[in-house]
Amino acid sequence: MVRKKDKELRGSNNGPISGYRKWLRAHVQGLDWLPSLRTAKREEVEAPKEDEEVQALRTELEQVQTVKERFKSAVLKIRKENAELRDINTATTKDLEQETKRARREEHDRNKFQGALWGSNSELKLRREERDQSRVDSLILKDELKVCSRSKRNLSQRLWETETNMLTIISKYQEELNLATAHKYRVADEYAQVYAEKEARGRVIDSLH
Repeated sequence: MVRKKDKELRGSNNGPISGYRKWLRAHVQGLDWLPSLRTAKREEVEAPKEDEEVQALRTELEQVQTVKERFKSAVLKIRKENAELRDINTATTKDLEQETKRARREEHDRNKFQGALWGSNSELKLRREERDQSRVDSLILKDELKVCSRSKRNLSQRLWETETNMLTIISKYQEELNLATAHKYRVADEYAQVYAEKEARGRVIDSLH
């Protein structure tokens, strides 16, 4: 008398059976004819075919694996694009810094040159046009620096927005990937449980034979 209660096998005295295989081995030790009968009937018994439920679980497991691979590819692509944007931003920042340093050096040289011109009024008159041109160049350079600064701020803003969007997409894909993984494990557990029950039924049939 065996009853199933609370997902455990219990005997007639309502005591839990620790392991089905151990219990079955203990109850068939005295049956000397069982191995010979099993050997004689093994060739006649056909392997049980997979039922529709197992096939459906296997198909669903393959679909989950395909979705997982697609999510991995999308995440890798997004990370690659994010790395390229960071490299572009780093290169642009370095170019802006070099341009700023060069402009400062040029402005410093012009200031030194202008300081030398203040020592002589005649030289100041002769170099006035050059000084005016230097001032014009300095103003143009300052305007260019302002434009570069605005471009840098715009680029930083765009990069920040892009990183925010990328992080949002990655978080979304990560959640979907976690759900797919959990579903995969659940399907695998169901498949294993169905397969174990099927093997148990097969062993019972063999024992009955």
